[in-house]
Amino acid sequence: MGRLISIASGKGGTGKTTTTANLSIALGKMGYKVCAVDADLTMANLSLVMGIDDADTTIHDVLAGRTDIENAIYSTAYENVHLIPAAIDWEHVIRADPRKLPEIIKSLKNSFDFVIIDCPAGLQMDAMNAMMSGEEVLLVTNPEIPCLTDTLKVGIVLKKAGLAVLGFVLNRYGRGDNDIPPEAAEEVMELPLLAVILEDPAVREATLEGVPVVEYRPDSKGAQAFMELAERIVKIAGLKARVMG
Repeated sequence: MGRLISIASGKGGTGKTTTTANLSIALGKMGYKVCAVDADLTMANLSLVMGIDDADTTIHDVLAGRTDIENAIYSTAYENVHLIPAAIDWEHVIRADPRKLPEIIKSLKNSFDFVIIDCPAGLQMDAMNAMMSGEEVLLVTNPEIPCLTDTLKVGIVLKKAGLAVLGFVLNRYGRGDNDIPPEAAEEVMELPLLAVILEDPAVREATLEGVPVVEYRPDSKGAQAFMELAERIVKIAGLKARVMG
C-alpha cells in the first residue's frame, strides 16, 4: 500500500513546491514509484517546476467530473516519477470541486509507493481539503518566528484531524543573520526536525532552469539535504501512521 504524504505550511513561499518536487525525484532515484500531485488549485506551480507545462488534462478536470484521475497522470523526465498537474486558468478553478480531493487522491494508494501532495498554505477550506487527502504530513517552514508559529498551528490542527505529522523541514536556513537556529526551531515546533535545507545558490539556479536541484546539481548542499530527507521519510513514513492507527 502506498503512502500519502501532504506537504503543508502556515505561510506561502516557504518552499512547499520545491520540497514536493525534490522529495519526489529523490524517492524516485531510490527506486520507489512516486506520484506528485499539485493540489494547490488556485496557485499551481508544481508542473512548471517538474517540466510539464502543456498538460491537456489536470486535477481540475477530475474535480469537475470531466474525467477519471488515471487520465490526469503524466510520466515525467525523472525516473519512477509521475505527476498530476493542476490548471493555471481561473475557468478551470471555478469548475473544480475541492471537496472531492481526499477521495480522488486516496484512490492512488494502490498504484504508487509514495503520493506526495503539494498543498496550499494555511487553514482555508481549499488547503484543508488538500492536506486531508494525505494520511501523513510533512511541514515546511522558514527560520523565522512568525513562519514557525503559523506552521505549528497547521500541524496542531492536522494532528487533531487524525493525520500523522512526520516532522518538519527548515528551509532556506542561513539566508539572514537573524535566522532561528535549528535547535531552537525544533523546540518551538515540538516536532522532529527532519531536514535543514541551507540557503543554496544551486537551488535558486535550478528553479530558474525549471529543473529540481536533485537533478540539476546533485552534488550541491541543497540536493544532498533533499536526498537525506527522502531517506528519513522512507524510514518513518507509514510506521508513524500505523502507530497512530
